[in-house]
Parts: sequence; structure tokens; C-alpha cells
Amino acid sequence: MPLVAGLATGHVADGVAASAGALIVGFANLGGRYRVRAATLLAATAAAGVAALAGGLAGPSAVATVVLMGVWGFASGLLVSLGQRTAFVGLLSTWALLLAGDLNVHGGAVLHAAWLITAGGLGQTVVALAAWPLRPFAPERRAVADAYHALAGYARAPDTPTLQSAAAALATAVDAIGPGSTFPGERGALRWLVEQGEWVRLELAAVARSPAPGVDATLGAAANALDAIAAAGDPVPSLTDLRSRVQEIDEPVARRRAAGLAASVTTACGESGAALPSPAPQARPLQSLRAELTPNSRAFRHAVRLSVALIAAGIVYRGLSLGVGYWVPLTVLFVLRPDYGTTITRGIGRAAGTAAGVTIAWVIVTAFSPGSAAIVALLAFLAFAAYALFPANYALYSVVLPVLIALLVEFSGGSPVGALLDRILDTAVGTAIALGTFVLWPTREAPRMLESLALYVTAEGRWFDTILNAYAGQDGPSMRSMRLAARRARIDAWDAVRRALAEPPRRRPDDQPLGVLLTTMDEISESALVLAAAVHDGARAPQEALAPYRRALTASFADLACSFRADARPTPIPPRDAVPTVVATDPALAAVATETAIVLTKLKWVEQIWQESTRPSNGHPPFVSGRDAG
Repeated sequence: MPLVAGLATGHVADGVAASAGALIVGFANLGGRYRVRAATLLAATAAAGVAALAGGLAGPSAVATVVLMGVWGFASGLLVSLGQRTAFVGLLSTWALLLAGDLNVHGGAVLHAAWLITAGGLGQTVVALAAWPLRPFAPERRAVADAYHALAGYARAPDTPTLQSAAAALATAVDAIGPGSTFPGERGALRWLVEQGEWVRLELAAVARSPAPGVDATLGAAANALDAIAAAGDPVPSLTDLRSRVQEIDEPVARRRAAGLAASVTTACGESGAALPSPAPQARPLQSLRAELTPNSRAFRHAVRLSVALIAAGIVYRGLSLGVGYWVPLTVLFVLRPDYGTTITRGIGRAAGTAAGVTIAWVIVTAFSPGSAAIVALLAFLAFAAYALFPANYALYSVVLPVLIALLVEFSGGSPVGALLDRILDTAVGTAIALGTFVLWPTREAPRMLESLALYVTAEGRWFDTILNAYAGQDGPSMRSMRLAARRARIDAWDAVRRALAEPPRRRPDDQPLGVLLTTMDEISESALVLAAAVHDGARAPQEALAPYRRALTASFADLACSFRADARPTPIPPRDAVPTVVATDPALAAVATETAIVLTKLKWVEQIWQESTRPSNGHPPFVSGRDAG
């Protein structure tokens, strides 16, 4: 739109500047609910405008440009500690800073260019949110529907991976809808549907553990009903079938569990619900940033590396006059990431994609010599492709984006695409600077992985203790808050393990014990869901009878968490009482005894495997497999 307006009015350069702002801000459209999406886009617009103004003002001075790159790069890198959206705002504003410097404007034209970039970002925001009044809760509805489809998938194929997929889909729905109370209003109704979906997941896990005849047919009927809820169809036939399947189960305990499942699914079709407890307060942004200002912080190390790399790139670009464009610092910005795997593996792909993209742009300009109208149409297509490929195929995105940027800059009369060798040389130098900076001061993921695993085990243990506390009818932390905390800790632990397994071979942990640990912890969480479902159905037991089980679980979870902290002294642990023999006539206590025995066995097994895997052997350091160390 800005390019067309610029051509129509004869102000092509203005159209290009506004189009550049729209292009940059468009990548901040990360989805989610419209309010969060709008806030992210507006923050990116404001940050890009300020960065463009600062970059334009510093442009005439090479020293000021280099210093500004370093300061801005450090701030941008530190923002990764506040989450993906904030990190994107920092990255995109740095891109605007580099772009403004390459526009080569002076004096009052700097303010004019910064305003045009800001106006382009505002236009992008308006277009991105244009559907808001027509479909005010479309992202939230989609997330809830996906969660119920995932629950249906677990009901049809009840195993650990599908259970965790359902949990992940529900977590995505929670994030999409946001915190608050249920009812009145559609957002409240969607929020209540997600909470009811959590209870459905508990009941599904409990029913799926039963070997009684007729359970599979009941789960299939429940899956049909959940799919009907997700599709906003008529769930009555499916609910009728579900209730009839429940009656066909002869085993009393299994039938009672199936009846609880049918009740939860039926309730999900209702029109009312109770207010949900507020989520735990989150740390304030300034507090989070202050906590990251330490050399041991992953975000701080990334910020320093990005700052140093941009300073080096700025010196090469402005001081040594290498090439004629700004592709050296731009490549550094695109390649350098907080972890080894993304920086090295995907960084090389980005560099290759950038070189390929610049080559394609050169061929287009030199071989076809397209006119202005053709270039505008091509840029529109390339922008569409870049936005579509960004979340789907990063390799192809890495090829398309450089073509888009090169043609846009060429169209504005800036860095000529025709200098192909300069562009490729700039990209190679920027890649070398980014990779070299990471190699010289890397972030080792193994220690952070161990801490994340310890926090995950600790959170899972607190979740179990909260369930048994509710079993005893005692007040304490809410089951919902502890469940969400355990889920967040699981996500953090899995992410930490993935980053550690992407480390160089000599520092990569052995994936076998890690795989056993994560898989077994998922199986342990199923036992928690079974007990939580029993509490939800009204099961209670005397506090005195539950005390030995709570002490045994607390001790076992604490032992496993301590095994990940080699430099920490184990905290005093309550003595482990022998698990009493439970009379079968007390079904509530029998369920606790059964699930506790399963959990204790799995925890002991995991601890033994982990201790064996961390013993140095054949001269290899702990946590590293002999194959990789060699």
C-alpha cells in the first residue's frame, strides 16, 4: 500500500520508507488474542520509530553509529528474558535501526524518515487487526477447539504422548484467552470451557487406566462428544451414546469413573460455570531484567555477544568500507541467537539462504530489468511469502527475505543489488562474526538443563502433595495453580533438554537417561491425574492414613531433585515410613496406595539410571556419552 501510494504521488522514496516500517512491524504479528496482538504490534511500531530516529541521527558519524549499534544490541539481546513477543520487539527495532542508517538521510529528513517508518508500522497494525470487529474471539475459539480435538485424540488413543499433547493444547488455550474470571461474556465462557477441559483430561486419564470391558467403547463415545464440542455442533447424540456406554460397564469402580467422565463432558456443553482463581502473580519486567544482569545468565550472555558482534560488524561496515550495504550487521542480527543449536545449525542455513536470496535478487534486476509496477507487485508477493513461510519453513523464509530486502532497498535507490559479490562477501563476514562471537563466549546449556530438571521434579512433587492435601480435606494451595506450575516446569525442562542436546558433541549430555527421565515423569503425571480425578469426584481419606504416603512421595521427589544439583547438599528429608497395607474396602485409600506404589517405583528407577549415567567412565566427563565424547 505505501509503495503504490508513493508511485501514484511521485514520492517513491517516502513510499519505500513507509513500506519498510510496515514490513518490519508485520513480523511482530505472532498471533494470539487480538489485545495482545495489538499491544505487540504497537510496541514494535513505537520501538521501530524510535530506533529509526536514533539510527538516522547517528548515521553521519561512523563512531556514533557503531556505539549505538552496541548499546541497542545489548538492550535487544537482554529482552529475550521477557519472552518471545518482547524479544521480537527488540530484534525488529534493531532491524529498523540498521535500515535507517542505510537510508543515508541527514538533517530534517531523519525525522521525516522516522515518521514514515512509524506510519508504515501503524498501517500494518490497522490491517492486521482489521478483522477484529468481525471476529472478535476468533483466535480464542480456535485455540479452545484445538484443545478439545486434542482431548478427543487422547480418548481415541490413550497413551502418554497423546495425553501430553492434550495438556499442551490446553496450555495454549489458556495463553490465548488470558487470565480472569469466568462469565459474563464470551471470553469468560471460553475461559470456563478450558477449565472444564482440564477436568475432562483428569477423568479421561483415570478411565483410561481401567482394564474393565467396555472402557474402550466409552472412551470412543467421549471422543465423539468432545469433537462435537470443538466443532460447535450438536453434542446431544454423542452424549446419549456416551451415557449408554457407561451403563454397559459392569465393573463398579470403572463404571463410577466413566460416569464421572460423562458428567464432565456433559458439563462442558453447559452454559454456566464458577469463577476461576486468579493465576499466580508474575514477576515485574524490571525485576526480571535486573535478575538477568549476571554473567551466568543466558540472556545476559546473549546480550553481550550481540552487542560485541554488532560493534564488530559496524566497524567492518562503516570503518573499513567493506561492501556498500548494511548486510554485515543485518546478517549478524539474523544469525546470532541465545543458544548453540539455533546459532550454529540454523545460522549456517540463514547465511546460505541470505546468499541465495541476494543472488536471486541480482538475477531479477540484471537479467529482467523489471519496471516499477512489476517490482511493487513482486515485493507484495515476496512479503506474502515471507510472512507465510516464517512460522512454517525457516529455510525457505531465509531465502525469500533477503530477496525482499534487496529489491526494496534497490527500489529506493539505496544499496545496489547489482554489487552481487559485495553482498555475498558482506553476508559471509557477518556470519563469521556472529559464529565467532558465540564460539569465543558460549552459553553452556547442561548446567541450566540440570537446574530445570530439578525444578520440574520439585514442581511435580508439590502437585502430588497438593492433591493428597485435598484428599485429606485440608486447605492449602489450589490444585489448579499447582497443576499449572507443574506444567510450566515441564515445558521449561523439555526446552532446556532440547537446547542441551544441540550442544557440541563434547559437551552434549547423553540423551538416553534424559529420554528415560522425561518419559517416566510423563507417566508419573498420569498417576497425579488419576488421584486428582478422584478428589474431583469427592474421594476423601483421613489425614493420618495419608501421612505415610505423603512423606514417602516428598522424600522420593526431593531425592531425585537433589541428584540433579551436584553442588547442593540435600535438605533434611522426613523419614520414610513403610507404606501400610490398605484394606480393599476403602477404595479412596486403595487408589492412593496403588498410585503411590507406581510413582515410588518409577522415581527410584529413574534415580538409579541417572546416578549410573553420571558416573565418569573411560575418562569421559559426567553427563556425556562415551560415543559423543570420543
